[in-house]
Amino acid sequence: MHVWRSNTEAEIHGAPRWFLQYAARHLSVPVAAGQKPGSRFGEVWYHEGEPWGSLLHVDGASGRVAAGLAGYVAQIAQHYGLACETRDMRAVPEDQIPWWSMSAKWRPYQDDVHRAVLSSPTGVIDAPPRSGKTLMSARIIDTLGRPTLLVAPTVAIVRQTYGVLCRHFSEDMVARLDGSAKPAQRDISKPIVVATAPSAVRQSPEWFATRELLIIDEFHHAAAETYHRISAKARNAYFRYMLTGTHFRTGDDRLAMEAVCSNVIHRIRVEDLIPDYLAPPRVVFCPIDAPPLGYTMDWREAYELGIVEHEQRNDAVVRLAKMLALDNGIPTLVLARRRAHADALGERIPESVVVKGGEASLTSRSVAQFLDGAHQVLIGTTVLGEGVDVPRAAALIYASGGADGVTLMQSYFRPLTAAPGKMIGRIYDFQDRHHRTLRDHSEKRQSFVARRLGPCVSAPRGRR
Repeated sequence: MHVWRSNTEAEIHGAPRWFLQYAARHLSVPVAAGQKPGSRFGEVWYHEGEPWGSLLHVDGASGRVAAGLAGYVAQIAQHYGLACETRDMRAVPEDQIPWWSMSAKWRPYQDDVHRAVLSSPTGVIDAPPRSGKTLMSARIIDTLGRPTLLVAPTVAIVRQTYGVLCRHFSEDMVARLDGSAKPAQRDISKPIVVATAPSAVRQSPEWFATRELLIIDEFHHAAAETYHRISAKARNAYFRYMLTGTHFRTGDDRLAMEAVCSNVIHRIRVEDLIPDYLAPPRVVFCPIDAPPLGYTMDWREAYELGIVEHEQRNDAVVRLAKMLALDNGIPTLVLARRRAHADALGERIPESVVVKGGEASLTSRSVAQFLDGAHQVLIGTTVLGEGVDVPRAAALIYASGGADGVTLMQSYFRPLTAAPGKMIGRIYDFQDRHHRTLRDHSEKRQSFVARRLGPCVSAPRGRR
């Protein structure tokens, strides 16, 4: 059998029909009920009553997968004892003269990223939050000198990225596509276009044909259908680089992610950033000693009563905020999962401001007031955690609960941005003991700290 890889997909020829059936199952991920075949899924099938989507598209005696899964197909063939020849059908572009329009000061570890990019036309750069992914993207664009589409997951991150790229390349070279972009900013004939995924996917095939470099920021979102459609439309994008600080999804999400751009080509360690670019973290888990909630309680009800409305826990959040911000003058970020919880805490914490609205408001007046020093405490939902730079924050009170690794990675790093006078970044979380699910989540958060920040943590993480 043969696997022919192009920029966007890998075609499978000469494979037995039984192999295609088995491969379709191996390359399947759980999906929501009602999911339909599309750019991601060739078929949706059921196993023990649960829906699964196959990332392999089968057409008679041949099949195709997204290009990033070509290696997986070869591994499956080897597992079944089939000879498999993989042929790279991609046309290597002619050398391009770099634009050399940038005059930025590079961080030492970013030179290693640059060398990895020059040695591979596609791949994932696993870079922790605050490692300068936008600047790395700018350097990639400048060196390759190719018409570029850079996709970011939120309006706030698109705005930030657009601002950085305009400073390096000028507004004449950079366009912005999102729901609030001004008409003058939306000229997609410019060499560099920064867009949200929904705005990008609506562009015509003819426009996509002009893009030779595809960059996806916060790549952990790329398991979604929209990103697969963008990847499939960008047929002339020989160069593809994905950046993320959270390349540790579940096995199912990871398979759908890597379909877009294959594997990691370079990984930056957290310890590489301390102390020059990240403040050393000091993580403390504060025990919540409270009567247990009913163990038969539904998880949603337990979260409502044990996190959002729990008097002792919210009292602890307020005490910590007052101690940090009012007594010691430490600019503090408080993150909750729900807007109502953030509002309730904001009513109790003096000198605080609550971020209003959704992700589009994250560069709003509330954030600006906090950054300017008008307020000592910034309160928001965890949407504030991803991609939004709040370098003034020197402490985080994580009131959200839960145990999602991506959210934790994005949130815990918010107070760690190195800044003048910031000796450490303080992170306060809670040991929840009053419900079995809350306790399990709290223990997972502590385990996350041990794995991701353990070598760098400068203080005990709390007592058990």
